[in-house]
Amino acid sequence: QLPKSKPFFFFFFFFVTLFNTAHMDLRKVSSLTHIELERDLPEKTEEEEAKGRTYSWIETLLFTILLLLSEVFIVVIYSIWFDYTPVEEALYEFDHLYYLFRDVAIMIFFGFGYLMTFPRRYGYTSIGMTFLIAAFVVQWSIILEVFFTALDDNFELFGERVPIGIHHLLDGCFCAGAVLISFGAILGKVTPLQLMVMAIIEPFFFWLNFFICDFKLHTVDIGGGFYIHMFGAYFGLAVCFFLTDNKASSHPDSISCYTSDLFAFAGTLFLWLLWPSFNAAIAPTGIERVRAVVNTVISLCGATVITFVLSRLVSGTKFDPVHIQNATLAGGVVMGIAAHLEIYVGTALAMGMLAGAISTLGYKILTPLLSKFCHIHDTCGVHNLHGMPGVLGALLSLFATLIISQAEDNYIPAYEHGRYQPLIQLAAIGITLGIALVAGIGTGIILLILSFLRRIHHRDFFNDRETWELPCDYEQFAAKP
Repeated sequence: QLPKSKPFFFFFFFFVTLFNTAHMDLRKVSSLTHIELERDLPEKTEEEEAKGRTYSWIETLLFTILLLLSEVFIVVIYSIWFDYTPVEEALYEFDHLYYLFRDVAIMIFFGFGYLMTFPRRYGYTSIGMTFLIAAFVVQWSIILEVFFTALDDNFELFGERVPIGIHHLLDGCFCAGAVLISFGAILGKVTPLQLMVMAIIEPFFFWLNFFICDFKLHTVDIGGGFYIHMFGAYFGLAVCFFLTDNKASSHPDSISCYTSDLFAFAGTLFLWLLWPSFNAAIAPTGIERVRAVVNTVISLCGATVITFVLSRLVSGTKFDPVHIQNATLAGGVVMGIAAHLEIYVGTALAMGMLAGAISTLGYKILTPLLSKFCHIHDTCGVHNLHGMPGVLGALLSLFATLIISQAEDNYIPAYEHGRYQPLIQLAAIGITLGIALVAGIGTGIILLILSFLRRIHHRDFFNDRETWELPCDYEQFAAKP
């Protein structure tokens, strides 16, 4: 038996050695002191400083005008088109939806923001812009949801006041989640103006994709695997292609410090604990909601265990915080589409483990390759956390609906396609990827044009100093010897 096992062990150790060698330079960079890192950054000339101040004011004025005009437009639409949920429905919504909305809102406003605080000098922007983007998108999303609902053979809604309830706020948080996933891909390389332009454009295509896949095709997707994770990730990667600077991937501030990693861990734990509510929020029946919670928790547990195992194997016997902060959440993403179906608990556990493994290896291998060969510097690794696990979850839904549709007593009547449901799931993959990439490319070109109004200096990537008033102890980290 021993001779037969030698090829396996040889391959295993070769695999691990290859990982460690490929990322030796990255570990060397992360071990440098702040002062050593600062030496590698180019100084700004006086001319660049003067131009920077001028362009900063132009960008600030455009940001202010755009945001104020958008808010005025939203106020007008809310005033002439919307009303409150009727009394007879209000108590039901509060009892059955508010606690789920609260959990999802904490994930969006707190979890996403703190998860993105890992760059050592970008915490204010990570949390602050998450706050702003989510608050704006929730408002804007409600208008778009009602608009596309009216287009779905409900044209009478254009001529009457539409009641707005907690479920609209919940859907607004889901839409904000997709935009924040895209934000994670371009984190540290864009101005507030560019972010707000993306926050205006992306929700329209989010709801267009939802309109096609859900309203028209009746795709199975209980937790936004198609509409939130896949769409947000690949939209963000398409935008990132146009905004990635070759200098961004090796920027000395594109690393964490001990404190920033602790804040990111806090975001991870909040997202992990509340993810079952995210996947179960819109489940129509009690049994589907229970399945969604159970499958999501079991899948998250599997992803967490396998992430710790693989992280140590591929990181030179030590745990990598990047893997633990992100890949442990892949189990929630992979359950995003089929969490409420009767897929068996063992399947949920296995899929969570597989998603955690794919995500961990993606951070170790694929992210550097995308940056080097595809000109895509994915700051937060959204492709590893949301993109690939989202696609894996879509494939799971395809096979799950294929198997379940064969037994009519187990098939959920709400999905009317019966035995053809797997084809609908397959079509939704292509439609979601197509809309995300095309819309992302268009948005990326627009943001690239806006970058000429104020191009962020290489020294200011991943840095709060250009857009925030900072406390007195901030610059001590930038002190020169």
